[in-house]
Amino acid sequence: MLLSFRAAHGHSSRLKGGRIRCLEREREALLKFKDELVDEYGRLASWGTHEDKKECCTWKGVRCHNQTSHVIELDLRGSFDGHLRGNISPWLLEIRHLNYLDLSYNDFNGSRIPKFIGSFGRLQHLDLSDSNLGGHIPHHLGNLSELQFLSVGYNSMLTSTNLDWLSTLRSLSHLDLSHVNLTFATDWLPTMSKLTRLQLLHMSSCHLPPLVDPLPSMINASNFLSDLSLYANSLPSSSVFPWLFNFSSSLINLDVRLNNLQGPIPNAIGNIASLEDLDLHVSSNIFNGTLTERIGSLSKLENLNLRENRFEGVITEAHFFGLSRLNFLQLESNLDISFNFSSGWNPPFQLTFLWLGDCKLGPHFPAWLHTQKQLRYLDISNAEIHDALPDWFWDLSPTLYFFNASHNNIHGILPDLSSKFSTDTTYIDLSSNQFNCLLPSLPLKGSVLDFSNNKFWGSITDLCSVASSWVYLDLSKNLLSGQLPDCFANQMSLKFLNLAYNNFSGKIPLPNNISSLHLQNNNFTGEISASLRNCTSLRFLDLSKNKLTGEIPTWLGDHLSKLVLLNLRSNRFLGTIPLNLCYLPRLQVLDISSNKISGAIPKCLSNLTAMVHQVEFESDQFNYPMDHVEGAELTWKRQENDYIKSVKLMKLIDLSSNTLVGEIPPEITGLASLVALNLSRNNLSGLLPVKIGQLRSLDFLDLSRNHISGGIPDGLSQLDGLGVLDLSYNNLSGKIPFIAHLQTFEASAYVGNSGLCGPPLTKPCPGNESSLDPKFNENEKGIESPEEEDEFITLGFYIAMTLGFIIGFWGVFGTLQLNKSCKSAFFGSMEWLYVKIVVNKNRLQNYFAFL
Repeated sequence: MLLSFRAAHGHSSRLKGGRIRCLEREREALLKFKDELVDEYGRLASWGTHEDKKECCTWKGVRCHNQTSHVIELDLRGSFDGHLRGNISPWLLEIRHLNYLDLSYNDFNGSRIPKFIGSFGRLQHLDLSDSNLGGHIPHHLGNLSELQFLSVGYNSMLTSTNLDWLSTLRSLSHLDLSHVNLTFATDWLPTMSKLTRLQLLHMSSCHLPPLVDPLPSMINASNFLSDLSLYANSLPSSSVFPWLFNFSSSLINLDVRLNNLQGPIPNAIGNIASLEDLDLHVSSNIFNGTLTERIGSLSKLENLNLRENRFEGVITEAHFFGLSRLNFLQLESNLDISFNFSSGWNPPFQLTFLWLGDCKLGPHFPAWLHTQKQLRYLDISNAEIHDALPDWFWDLSPTLYFFNASHNNIHGILPDLSSKFSTDTTYIDLSSNQFNCLLPSLPLKGSVLDFSNNKFWGSITDLCSVASSWVYLDLSKNLLSGQLPDCFANQMSLKFLNLAYNNFSGKIPLPNNISSLHLQNNNFTGEISASLRNCTSLRFLDLSKNKLTGEIPTWLGDHLSKLVLLNLRSNRFLGTIPLNLCYLPRLQVLDISSNKISGAIPKCLSNLTAMVHQVEFESDQFNYPMDHVEGAELTWKRQENDYIKSVKLMKLIDLSSNTLVGEIPPEITGLASLVALNLSRNNLSGLLPVKIGQLRSLDFLDLSRNHISGGIPDGLSQLDGLGVLDLSYNNLSGKIPFIAHLQTFEASAYVGNSGLCGPPLTKPCPGNESSLDPKFNENEKGIESPEEEDEFITLGFYIAMTLGFIIGFWGVFGTLQLNKSCKSAFFGSMEWLYVKIVVNKNRLQNYFAFL
């Protein structure tokens, strides 16, 4: 019988030496399964028919039974090193003894989950997550009665209208449906309540329908559920809590972030004694009221995250009395929370992660932090602290990896910081405080150092010893002075440097690898250094409000092809606008206003690709450590503002306050994504571009104080989003088009044009021009004067009207003379009509005057 069994399966189950030998039928099935896959990364290179590859039990991802040689596991999970593409072949059905199947992190191109997977009656583990599957989840999966692990999550094209098929999987302990569309699965809660062996349930971003409120009185619940995530489902109320309280003896991790949960946290949450991780943060949950002291009874709690809600009231020692295991505490962005601890309070916990930004900790520096010897992350920003950093604080700092005390009123003198932080410190932010002292010696290594908006003074010569190891350095808005040390030109790590709003002078040494350079509002002199051409990674260059001279270098457009922002505003530059600037494909902000630039506006500005198309801002331009993002100071609607996250949306050209001449080039109307255009205070002449209406994204247009002539094109009214318009003090003429959008601007937008008339100006248009909209003959040069055409049309109109009257009169009157009955009726009607005309005479006069 044994020999017959082996013969039927092709060959013996073991090789010499005891190794497992695969079964011929299953090997052939696996190879046919492979044939329908695309293996670009060679993940199945060990699968084959050659002599050295015949043993399928040794193939990568394949595991066979030690005694029967049947294939029982297929682990073909993709990874960062590569993934499979193609189809899940029905040949897989030949692997009848399969109990483990993992096809996660592959790409099946939106295809459906095959129904035949429901035929693997021995399957205990099925993972199809993140594999680009789509369509309805087949109910046939409900046949997998021995299934313990099921994950189909992170396939955003998957959907299920009801989940009743899950109720038969009574052995299920791990279920992940994250990102599956369950909008119409109103039975989700009753179904989950039937899975009494569940230990992990993840249903994040499933568009779950609202719960029945109130919930059924009897809800079965797993006695084992320890990890529950309902993250990002927009659940509309806190009715989910009664269900959660069924797991009071088992629940360890709870994540209900990014929902619409409201009201106070119920006191009953203190009954979930097993809870170790409580995550209720993110602003779309709007918990409010005072924070229940029952949280202090969660003796196993390690992670408490209540950030970005609307809690109010006072946090006292009672909230933490039993939290001896607490390691991670986030309460930031609850603006109405304040803290009241006794000066000698000794917390029962040792935190490594503490975020209390935007809470009211002050006015004194929190003394209880003295007990926290294991802190790695500390955020006490914007916490209303009006105090000096105590001396004992620096005894904590060698363990700190991240420290943010910005936006307070902390004052005093900083010690030598080069020995106060560990070598792996990444982030130090003391910006927007009241430090008034020499710039201290800085830590030797890190990523982000932000001391901006204080009153540090002196030179920065000592930075030469440390600047080479920092990536992001912001010392802007202080009282620093002197020249930049030459060592800056050799800093290989520095990507972001902001020294704006200080008193630096001299020339500018530039790091070759710099990506963002902000030196505005200083006293730098001379020409732009030719060494800048070596900074080929530069994306943001702001040299505005200095005393730089010479011409704008032509090589800016040749070597700095990654430039997104170029701001040379308020310097002393001469010469013309280099044509090379037209060939910066990523340029979104060009500001060379308030200089002495002459010549014409280059027609080739239409080549600025990023202002023509709605292109995505490259993410790596904002990929600064610890969420520090790129920003810029821009003049927007005549006011200077800091644009941080929104600078990526700005498309701006500002050439104002120079001595530019010539016409506004028609080509500029091709910049369809342009948001702001300021050409004011120049010597521009000629006509307004006829196709100005093509600038459909324009919100700000200032052409004031030039010598522009001709009429206002009707196309200007097509700019629906235009919020600011200024055409004042030019030589424009004719009637302002009587179009609703152009009438919304105040008269100040049009004053100083002696030839303009009509609303919103008080100057009426002369003669009959007030009763008719002027007809403009548009051509490639602009708008011609309408007088001659108006005269011709008016004469032709009256000739035609006279001839029509004579023909019509004699046609009707002659007929009446031949028919006396009609004559009598006609003149009766004419008498009535005459009365009506007299009565409405004033109304008619007013109506034609309006026209």
